Amino acid sequence: MIQRFVSTALALALVAALATPAHAVKKGQAKYIGGTTKLITEGAEGPIDLTNEKRMTFIPKNSAMLEVPWDRVSQLEYGQKVARRWRSAILLAPIALFHKARKHFVTITYQDKDKVEQAVVLEFDNDDIRMVLASLKARTLQTIVMQDEEAKKEMGGAIEKK
Repeated sequence: MIQRFVSTALALALVAALATPAHAVKKGQAKYIGGTTKLITEGAEGPIDLTNEKRMTFIPKNSAMLEVPWDRVSQLEYGQKVARRWRSAILLAPIALFHKARKHFVTITYQDKDKVEQAVVLEFDNDDIRMVLASLKARTLQTIVMQDEEAKKEMGGAIEKK
């Protein structure tokens, strides 16, 4: 009886671990997807500070720090990638197919200290994205460009579309 309970508990724990995306960005952090700078390793993740009045600071693990002065940001763009939860559906229940997994991306175009135009693409956690977009818009005074109708719809249609 106890062995059966332990086996069931282990099986449920395994299913839960497999159903949770291992690559999800942690709350309060950002993940560097790509861009023009070679100082940051693609996929590097770390804390991001949007509260400083003069600059955004991204400190990825095992990579160089990125500082972007707010007054040098020329464009902000928001997009998302939507995918079905196939792994969850296979392991848990077909009903998971109706739930979409969203990845949230922000492209920040800015001028570096040498006045060279740069761009970075950062991924954010689902729970952070609205706060991130509001902070970026308030600090830079830039309108956020939406990549598509799905992104615009997800954010309530309040921000301009490309």
